[in-house]
Amino acid sequence: MATATEVIANETEIKQAMGVLGLDRFANALLDEIELDRRLEISLEQADKGLKISLEEMKKELLERKAKNGCYSSRR
Repeated sequence: MATATEVIANETEIKQAMGVLGLDRFANALLDEIELDRRLEISLEQADKGLKISLEEMKKELLERKAKNGCYSSRR
C-alpha cells in the first residue's frame, strides 16, 4: 500500500490550478473550505489536549471585551 504524501500549495497556486481546470469561479469557495478544515483540525487538537473553556467563560470574556472596546474584537 502506498503512503500518502501531503502536498502544500499556497492560495495563488490553488487559484491558478483551478483556472487551468476551468473551475476558477469555485476557487474562493475551495479556499474557504480549506481554511475551515484547518481551523476545525486545530480546534479538535486543542479539545483533545483539554484546552477548552466552558460556554459561560466564553460568554463572560466576550461581554468583557464588548464593555471594554465597544465590540467583540479579538485584539486585546
